[in-house]
Amino acid sequence: MRALPASAALPALAVAVLAAGALPGCSRDAPPPAYALPSEKVREGERVLHGRAGRSADLQVTVLGFSDPLTSLFGSHAEMRPKGRYVRVRIMAVNTGRDIQVFDTWKQLLVTADGRTLVPDVNATMVKRQPERLSVGAAMRAEFDLYYDVPQGVGARALRVVGSPTVGAVSQPDPADIPLT
Repeated sequence: MRALPASAALPALAVAVLAAGALPGCSRDAPPPAYALPSEKVREGERVLHGRAGRSADLQVTVLGFSDPLTSLFGSHAEMRPKGRYVRVRIMAVNTGRDIQVFDTWKQLLVTADGRTLVPDVNATMVKRQPERLSVGAAMRAEFDLYYDVPQGVGARALRVVGSPTVGAVSQPDPADIPLT
């Protein structure tokens, strides 16, 4: 077999490299494959929020939807009315680490426009049967709602999320504020 002269080999090599880039899985610029997830209908009065995420430790939280105001809540066993008005925040929590992250509902705070922080409303959480604490396994994600009883006339500015300490951590992780407005 006879070798190609250098002047002929270089263009042939360039063509081969470009052709390989067009093959599935060979391009460095191609997006990775993604799961085809069924879409979820937006509930009445809910605003879809895009690009609203924060991370605390290995817990990545994305705000999916925001409902304000809700004047009452209906569950399978009760109807609840707030002292002010209910605010519902639909979130997706993803564990980006290799160990379990504990999502503790009571540590997730709503930051108001005047700087106050509010804890989730225990009665609304129970009536709507949302988790109090949830073990989010490695590479796992979960979607659910957080409910807050917000005083009338006070705006909601952000959701302050906090994950659980990672393995070997000696302190609580820093919280992350996710803007709602």
